[in-house]
Amino acid sequence: MTVLTTSKYLLPYPADSEPIKNLPTILETQAKGIETALSKFDFDGSDTSTLTARVASLETLLSQLKNNVVVLFDNDNQPFSGAVSLTETAANFEKLTICFRTNDDLYGSMDVAKPNNKKIILSNITFIAEGNIYVKSRTYVITDKTINTYKSSTNYQSGEVNVTLGQAGRQKDVIAITQVYGTRKMSIV
Repeated sequence: MTVLTTSKYLLPYPADSEPIKNLPTILETQAKGIETALSKFDFDGSDTSTLTARVASLETLLSQLKNNVVVLFDNDNQPFSGAVSLTETAANFEKLTICFRTNDDLYGSMDVAKPNNKKIILSNITFIAEGNIYVKSRTYVITDKTINTYKSSTNYQSGEVNVTLGQAGRQKDVIAITQVYGTRKMSIV
Protein backbone atom coordinates (compact mmCIF):
# COMPACT_ATOMS: atom_id res chain seq x y z
CA MET A 1 0.00 0.00 0.00
CA THR A 2 1.31 3.47 -0.98
CA VAL A 3 0.24 6.24 1.38
CA LEU A 4 1.34 9.85 0.96
CA THR A 5 0.98 12.65 3.56
CA THR A 6 0.13 16.35 3.43
CA SER A 7 3.08 18.63 4.03
CA LYS A 8 1.73 20.72 6.92
CA TYR A 9 -0.20 18.33 9.19
CA LEU A 10 1.10 15.04 7.75
CA LEU A 11 -2.42 13.72 7.12
CA PRO A 12 -2.28 10.48 5.11
CA TYR A 13 -3.97 9.92 1.77
CA PRO A 14 -3.70 7.15 -0.86
CA ALA A 15 -1.61 7.44 -3.99
CA ASP A 16 -3.56 7.58 -7.26
CA SER A 17 -2.27 4.15 -8.24
CA GLU A 18 -3.61 2.42 -5.10
CA PRO A 19 -6.12 -0.39 -5.86
CA ILE A 20 -9.64 -0.17 -4.41
CA LYS A 21 -9.19 -3.39 -2.42
CA ASN A 22 -6.83 -1.49 -0.10
CA LEU A 23 -9.51 1.10 0.79
CA PRO A 24 -10.28 -0.24 4.33
CA THR A 25 -6.59 -0.17 5.26
CA ILE A 26 -6.18 3.28 3.70
CA LEU A 27 -9.18 4.68 5.64
CA GLU A 28 -7.82 3.22 8.87
CA THR A 29 -4.43 4.84 8.19
CA GLN A 30 -6.16 8.16 7.44
CA ALA A 31 -8.20 8.02 10.65
CA LYS A 32 -5.08 7.29 12.75
CA GLY A 33 -3.23 10.11 11.00
CA ILE A 34 -6.03 12.57 11.75
CA GLU A 35 -6.09 11.48 15.41
CA THR A 36 -2.34 12.02 15.59
CA ALA A 37 -2.70 15.50 14.07
CA LEU A 38 -5.53 16.42 16.47
CA SER A 39 -3.53 15.24 19.48
CA LYS A 40 -1.03 18.01 18.72
CA PHE A 41 -3.82 20.52 19.42
CA ASP A 42 -4.03 19.54 23.10
CA PHE A 43 -7.09 17.36 22.64
CA ASP A 44 -7.00 13.90 24.17
CA GLY A 45 -10.29 12.79 22.63
CA SER A 46 -11.92 12.06 25.98
CA ASP A 47 -14.26 15.06 26.16
CA THR A 48 -15.40 16.57 22.88
CA SER A 49 -17.60 19.08 24.74
CA THR A 50 -14.47 20.61 26.32
CA LEU A 51 -12.84 21.02 22.91
CA THR A 52 -16.02 22.54 21.48
CA ALA A 53 -16.26 24.96 24.41
CA ARG A 54 -12.61 26.00 23.95
CA VAL A 55 -13.11 26.63 20.24
CA ALA A 56 -16.33 28.59 20.92
CA SER A 57 -14.47 30.66 23.52
CA LEU A 58 -11.73 31.47 21.01
CA GLU A 59 -14.32 32.42 18.38
CA THR A 60 -16.00 34.76 20.87
CA LEU A 61 -12.67 36.35 21.76
CA LEU A 62 -11.77 36.85 18.10
CA SER A 63 -15.15 38.45 17.47
CA GLN A 64 -14.63 40.82 20.40
CA LEU A 65 -11.17 41.78 19.15
CA LYS A 66 -12.59 42.43 15.69
CA ASN A 67 -15.30 44.70 17.14
CA ASN A 68 -12.91 46.41 19.56
CA VAL A 69 -12.41 49.45 17.30
CA VAL A 70 -15.48 51.59 16.55
CA VAL A 71 -15.87 54.35 13.96
CA LEU A 72 -17.20 57.32 15.95
CA PHE A 73 -16.97 59.94 13.21
CA ASP A 74 -16.17 59.79 9.49
CA ASN A 75 -16.31 62.78 7.13
CA ASP A 76 -13.44 63.64 4.76
CA ASN A 77 -15.34 66.79 3.81
CA GLN A 78 -15.74 68.11 7.36
CA PRO A 79 -15.69 71.94 7.30
CA PHE A 80 -12.83 73.68 9.06
CA SER A 81 -15.13 75.39 11.54
CA GLY A 82 -17.52 73.79 13.99
CA ALA A 83 -17.58 70.89 16.40
CA VAL A 84 -17.40 67.16 15.69
CA SER A 85 -20.21 65.00 17.10
CA LEU A 86 -19.28 61.44 18.09
CA THR A 87 -21.74 58.54 17.96
CA GLU A 88 -20.77 57.52 21.54
CA THR A 89 -19.24 59.29 24.49
CA ALA A 90 -15.44 59.36 24.62
CA ALA A 91 -15.70 58.06 28.19
CA ASN A 92 -16.51 54.59 26.78
CA PHE A 93 -13.05 54.23 25.22
CA GLU A 94 -9.52 53.76 26.45
CA LYS A 95 -8.10 55.41 23.32
CA LEU A 96 -9.28 57.62 20.48
CA THR A 97 -7.44 57.82 17.17
CA ILE A 98 -8.15 61.21 15.63
CA CYS A 99 -7.44 61.74 11.93
CA PHE A 100 -7.27 65.25 10.47
CA ARG A 101 -6.44 67.29 7.40
CA THR A 102 -5.02 70.77 6.95
CA ASN A 103 -6.27 73.49 4.62
CA ASP A 104 -3.44 72.32 2.30
CA ASP A 105 -4.99 68.80 2.13
CA LEU A 106 -2.23 67.22 4.20
CA TYR A 107 -3.37 64.44 6.54
CA GLY A 108 -2.20 63.32 9.96
CA SER A 109 -3.43 61.51 13.05
CA MET A 110 -2.83 61.15 16.77
CA ASP A 111 -3.86 58.78 19.54
CA VAL A 112 -5.30 60.06 22.81
CA ALA A 113 -5.33 57.76 25.84
CA LYS A 114 -8.24 58.06 28.29
CA PRO A 115 -9.64 60.81 26.07
CA ASN A 116 -12.70 62.17 27.86
CA ASN A 117 -12.32 65.75 29.17
CA LYS A 118 -8.86 66.22 27.66
CA LYS A 119 -7.44 69.14 25.68
CA ILE A 120 -5.39 68.04 22.67
CA ILE A 121 -3.33 69.81 20.02
CA LEU A 122 -3.48 68.70 16.40
CA SER A 123 -0.58 70.24 14.52
CA ASN A 124 1.33 70.05 11.27
CA ILE A 125 4.69 71.43 10.19
CA THR A 126 5.20 71.65 6.45
CA PHE A 127 8.54 72.38 4.82
CA ILE A 128 7.72 73.80 1.40
CA ALA A 129 11.10 75.31 0.48
CA GLU A 130 13.94 77.21 2.10
CA GLY A 131 12.39 80.20 3.81
CA ASN A 132 8.92 78.72 3.56
CA ILE A 133 7.95 76.55 6.55
CA TYR A 134 4.40 76.60 7.88
CA VAL A 135 3.24 75.57 11.34
CA LYS A 136 -0.49 74.89 11.66
CA SER A 137 -2.15 74.10 14.95
CA ARG A 138 -5.57 73.70 16.52
CA THR A 139 -6.37 72.92 20.12
CA TYR A 140 -9.48 70.85 20.78
CA VAL A 141 -11.29 69.75 23.91
CA ILE A 142 -12.93 66.31 24.04
CA THR A 143 -16.06 66.27 26.17
CA ASP A 144 -18.38 63.26 26.12
CA LYS A 145 -19.77 63.09 22.54
CA THR A 146 -18.25 66.37 21.30
CA ILE A 147 -14.83 67.47 20.08
CA ASN A 148 -14.66 71.25 19.68
CA THR A 149 -12.06 73.98 19.29
CA TYR A 150 -10.75 75.02 22.68
CA LYS A 151 -11.28 78.63 23.68
CA SER A 152 -8.97 80.22 26.22
CA SER A 153 -10.27 83.21 28.15
CA THR A 154 -10.41 85.31 24.97
CA ASN A 155 -9.39 83.35 21.85
CA TYR A 156 -10.06 80.12 20.03
CA GLN A 157 -6.70 78.37 19.79
CA SER A 158 -6.37 77.73 16.07
CA GLY A 159 -4.09 79.22 13.45
CA GLU A 160 -0.97 79.14 11.32
CA VAL A 161 2.34 80.93 10.92
CA ASN A 162 5.11 80.94 8.33
CA VAL A 163 8.00 80.67 10.77
CA THR A 164 10.84 81.46 8.38
CA LEU A 165 9.45 84.72 7.03
CA GLY A 166 8.96 86.13 10.51
CA GLN A 167 5.26 86.69 9.90
CA ALA A 168 2.87 87.12 12.76
CA GLY A 169 0.62 84.15 13.33
CA ARG A 170 -2.90 84.29 11.94
CA GLN A 171 -5.85 83.05 13.93
CA LYS A 172 -7.93 80.93 11.57
CA ASP A 173 -9.31 77.41 11.22
CA VAL A 174 -6.63 75.45 9.33
CA ILE A 175 -7.21 71.91 10.66
CA ALA A 176 -10.36 69.79 10.44
CA ILE A 177 -11.01 66.40 12.05
CA THR A 178 -11.96 63.84 9.38
CA GLN A 179 -12.25 60.55 11.30
CA VAL A 180 -12.36 59.42 14.93
CA TYR A 181 -11.89 55.78 15.92
CA GLY A 182 -12.50 54.56 19.46
CA THR A 183 -10.69 51.58 20.98
CA ARG A 184 -12.61 49.93 23.78
CA LYS A 185 -10.88 48.70 26.90
CA MET A 186 -10.60 44.92 26.71
CA SER A 187 -8.77 42.11 28.39
CA ILE A 188 -8.08 38.75 26.77
CA VAL A 189 -7.54 37.07 30.11
